[in-house]
Amino acid sequence: MSVISDKTSLAKNPFFSLTLVGVLLIATNLRAPITALGPVIHEIAASFNLSGSAMGLLNALPLLIFALASPFAPVLTRRIGLEKALLMALVLIAVGCLARSLSGLTGLWSGTFMTGLGIAIANVLVVPLVKRDFPDHTARCVGLYAATMALTAAFSSGISAPLSGFSTTTWKLSLGVWVIPAAIALAVWMKVCARANQQPATTEKPHIQGTKSVWRSAVAWQVSMFMALHTLVFYTLIDWYPSMASEHGVSSTAAGFHLFIYQAVAVVANLSTAAFIARLKDQRLLGLICSLFISAGIAGLLVMPELSILWLVLAGTGAGMSMVTCLTLFGLRAREHNQAGQLSGKAQCIGYLIGSTGPYLAGILHGHTHSWHSTLATMLLISLAQACFAWQAGKNRFV
Repeated sequence: MSVISDKTSLAKNPFFSLTLVGVLLIATNLRAPITALGPVIHEIAASFNLSGSAMGLLNALPLLIFALASPFAPVLTRRIGLEKALLMALVLIAVGCLARSLSGLTGLWSGTFMTGLGIAIANVLVVPLVKRDFPDHTARCVGLYAATMALTAAFSSGISAPLSGFSTTTWKLSLGVWVIPAAIALAVWMKVCARANQQPATTEKPHIQGTKSVWRSAVAWQVSMFMALHTLVFYTLIDWYPSMASEHGVSSTAAGFHLFIYQAVAVVANLSTAAFIARLKDQRLLGLICSLFISAGIAGLLVMPELSILWLVLAGTGAGMSMVTCLTLFGLRAREHNQAGQLSGKAQCIGYLIGSTGPYLAGILHGHTHSWHSTLATMLLISLAQACFAWQAGKNRFV
């Protein structure tokens, strides 16, 4: 497919409208299958007699896969193209969702692996595709994409525990239901691929100023660490908040609703941030503010857990702002879509490699201390470190 630069409206070309719908449908599958796990993790552990360490590893496995697979996604793109690579990702997610709910303990682990691998590929490739196909609307499209991820993630957390009690299949229904949005996205993306194949090819190669590898770029490392620390705190809270809340007499259903609020607030933050982020001279102040919102929320959970809804609203605002800022920086700090893909792959590799340690280490730390205070205090320090990297990543430079 040739690169079309004169897109003054998303609606003028039907192909690009279909592509945007496809991108948003992909987004519905990139967080919900993971956030559905936290509210029912204890039911799964009881079903298979899993230890605390095994539960932590199950929570951390998708993030580990994100980290290990992300650098290879741009290579896959060069082999088969962006559209086909994203189609492959959706197939993996759909098969993985089925396997982990229908095939016992082996299916639980293998299905989690396949789902994580599919999400890892799509995570990296959506932003370069948006930068290529919607160059005049990148920030707005990324905002819609991030908001869709956050909305479905919130919905997943909110319904996971109630679905578990809805039938005799318990947690299997909570995890298996996410094959439905994967199948819908797959059907639409097959049409996107078919239309892409009908477009004339081009031999024109984009011109890139500078040849420095993203792995040797200080800017790329700053963006990566911004994402890493945000990811660590976000997924630790998503995976373990129900357990934290249970120490204060909160039921799993109520905790799931709290997580829904946490992530629903992030949707509003996604959209509002996307509306003005590209107009800023740089993103330093924005990165600082979103990090401090997270810090305030974690500090509140630590010292006044009885007001957890309030603190989750603050942390959710910061999380939503951080997510869309990180994703947009992949495009803003790159000169064209191939370089954006490389930055996205590197940032998500580092981000999820470090971020995946959060749920796992939190489980181990809690097992030793039998309290969540140490975990929350550590998360608070990490969120303050995030503010430092966010300030540096927000400077208006290229990798």
